[in-house]
Amino acid sequence: MSNINTNGINVNYPVPGVNNNSQGFRDNFASIVTNLNSAGTEISDLQAKVVVKQALLGTTINNDMANTLISNASTRSFRATTYNLGNNISGTVRVNASLGDVQYGTVTGNTILQFGNWAPTGTQSNVQLSLSVSNAEAFITFPSSLMIDGDSGATTLENYSDINGNVTISVPYGVTQLDYRISTVDCGNTLTIEPYNRPRISTAIQQRTPAPTGFQGDVAGDVAVDANYIYVCTASYSATANTIAVANSNATGNILTVSNTNLLNLNDPIVFTGANVTQANLVQGEVYYVKSIVTSGVNGTISVSSTRTSGTAGANVPLTTTTNAFSSISYSGSNIWKRISLSTW
Repeated sequence: MSNINTNGINVNYPVPGVNNNSQGFRDNFASIVTNLNSAGTEISDLQAKVVVKQALLGTTINNDMANTLISNASTRSFRATTYNLGNNISGTVRVNASLGDVQYGTVTGNTILQFGNWAPTGTQSNVQLSLSVSNAEAFITFPSSLMIDGDSGATTLENYSDINGNVTISVPYGVTQLDYRISTVDCGNTLTIEPYNRPRISTAIQQRTPAPTGFQGDVAGDVAVDANYIYVCTASYSATANTIAVANSNATGNILTVSNTNLLNLNDPIVFTGANVTQANLVQGEVYYVKSIVTSGVNGTISVSSTRTSGTAGANVPLTTTTNAFSSISYSGSNIWKRISLSTW
């Protein structure tokens, strides 16, 4: 309640046509000064505490509510604040929760995340991480305060592993974006995690055809399906991937001339990439298998099959002749994927 009180001001003084005593003037002036001082104190208090749409003259806007309760309010079009963590996230990175509700950046290497500046205990504080991934081999490690038990959901995260008590995530195959919501109700002493652009491992069924050796990011427990098979991954990816140039293809003998056959083994999975792949009657990104090494060494020749049964490549893929080069990536290593044929009933 305001301390301004005008009752002490005689609005009828001085009286016209009368020789008035100066004391009345002094009394009115004294009351006016007292009320102006009260008004100044109260206005200064308001300037320091009220929520405003724009900065007052001579001030910088600051609507920090300092954890003050706002209740029973209808809201519309509220926005979340953002903060850029940078385009080269690696090493130890501190996420200051007070800098933005949504914090984003690009992961380029192994990253250890730390968190700070959470809201006080007894309130829920959240930060949303929106992480682009440019390094498929990177690992993201969360602090030990992130709960690992099943209730928090950490153990059900896709590509989860427990390394020295910390939740560590490897990048799932083919994924370039990882988004998580980190929450706490005790000022960061314990954290929970929720993925919101990827499924949890218990519900993750990928629609793709993996190679028997798998690809970078595949881990035990992954499940995939295509039109013919359901696939289950039984171990983490451990194969060696070799990039091999393809100089040309020849319909005679259905052979490909490659930069070096010494990096290939019979029955290895091989994937072809590049704009010219289709000219050789191959499908870019599809898994093939080394059927035969016709001539070995530098600029040797091979044939490939689109099928493999019991570890052995099937019939040659019929190729067309082209002199336009493209690339291939062969995978040599442990066979970590098993498959079950799908049939109708």
